[in-house]
Amino acid sequence: MGKRKGLQNFLFFFGILPFFFWFFLRTIQAEEKKGDILYYTCTMHPSVKSKTPGKCPICSMDLVPVYASSFETKAEQKIPKETPEASPFFIPPERLQAIGVRTEEVQVRKLKLEIKAPAIVSINESKIYDINVKAGNGYIIKLYANYVGKHFSKGETLATILSQDWVQAQMDYIKAYRAWRRSLLVKKDNPILLDQQFYHIRARLRVWDLNEDQIRELEKYAWSMSVNDVRTAKGIRGTFELRSPIEGHIHEKNVYEGMYFTAGQSLLKIVGLQDVWILAELPEDQARYIAIGLPCQISFPALPEKTFEAKIDFIQPHFAEETRRLQVRVVLPNPHHILHPGMYADFKTTIDFGTRLAVAEDAVIPTGERYVVFLDHGGGHLEPKFVEIGDKIEGYYIVRGGVKEGDRVVSGANFLIDAEARVQGALKIWSSDHYPMKEKKDSGEKQEPQQMPPSHMHGIPHSHMHGMPGM
Repeated sequence: MGKRKGLQNFLFFFGILPFFFWFFLRTIQAEEKKGDILYYTCTMHPSVKSKTPGKCPICSMDLVPVYASSFETKAEQKIPKETPEASPFFIPPERLQAIGVRTEEVQVRKLKLEIKAPAIVSINESKIYDINVKAGNGYIIKLYANYVGKHFSKGETLATILSQDWVQAQMDYIKAYRAWRRSLLVKKDNPILLDQQFYHIRARLRVWDLNEDQIRELEKYAWSMSVNDVRTAKGIRGTFELRSPIEGHIHEKNVYEGMYFTAGQSLLKIVGLQDVWILAELPEDQARYIAIGLPCQISFPALPEKTFEAKIDFIQPHFAEETRRLQVRVVLPNPHHILHPGMYADFKTTIDFGTRLAVAEDAVIPTGERYVVFLDHGGGHLEPKFVEIGDKIEGYYIVRGGVKEGDRVVSGANFLIDAEARVQGALKIWSSDHYPMKEKKDSGEKQEPQQMPPSHMHGIPHSHMHGMPGM
């Protein structure tokens, strides 16, 4: 029993001692690799720096050393990575033909971008008129504009108004008009003052929204009245007709027959349809090409035989938050009222980019932050080339750099060429810069693949796996 215990102590001592010795040597080597100590600092307060070890004056934690090797590592990390390299590679022409490779020349092309967007017909908001009585309160005796959408010609009667203030306004004007007419026949001491008084009363009468015909009719009646009629207000009516200022239809109705209203209250809204708005909405990527005055074409699914030429009249300053689209406006004349608000329309315009060097869209492969094309040198010799591209227009990218006119690029089966380029390592951007094999190749050492011993797998003896299924 004592011999066995002594044997165990012997094996433990000579088994553990080499391990501690190896750990000690590794620690010394690690300390040597760290380099010289630059200063001591606090992990919680990096602003604290000391030449000697000690305690942090802020939190009383032990200061830790900062080695020179830490700065060297940070400096190495700040070195920018090299520009991804590209090298030619070879694919047999028979294989290129089998996978359906197509090529195309980089050419200077005349590029035009056609922008299309859905649109809708809307009323011209600048042609909406509010109908009200500005000078006094009253009642609606008769309402002719008795439903929304009813059409009225200019000067047609909308309603008959009864107002007590209207009676007094007529009498003031009749007296002023008769005095002014008599002054033209008899020389007065101060005719200018009389004229001013008359025009002042005439301006007050216009507040009742009377047209010239109504004012002339009142003046004709005023001159035919006798002095007694003027004194008794004989023939003066307490009602007047409220007439439409434009040709249009009733857009909004806020009044009913017999209703009482106050001065300035909105009774009706009438809108003219002599011209209409076409409202189109463009996505963000197309809105940047649009400008006021840009020519455009408007067509209608309901009127396939008609296409209207117009210009952009207005661009909304903000995108719609719900749709992320920008609204543009076009004004179209509508003399025969064939365009009705709510109709669908199609907006189209063309942006001319002139002649630009361009490459086919199918020839460009994105690799993240950069773009690649494959140059075809003939005979199966291909070369990846990084290019700088601009806007995409009708299937072509504007070329800003990387290729020149006349270069032939692969424009079909590009992803198969991409896979072949990866296999042959033609593009360094697709190979890791941190592979251990690359470092050993640079040092001249040969990398042998590691193989597991035939008797073990993942640390489990092979003899213990005979009972497992499939073994």
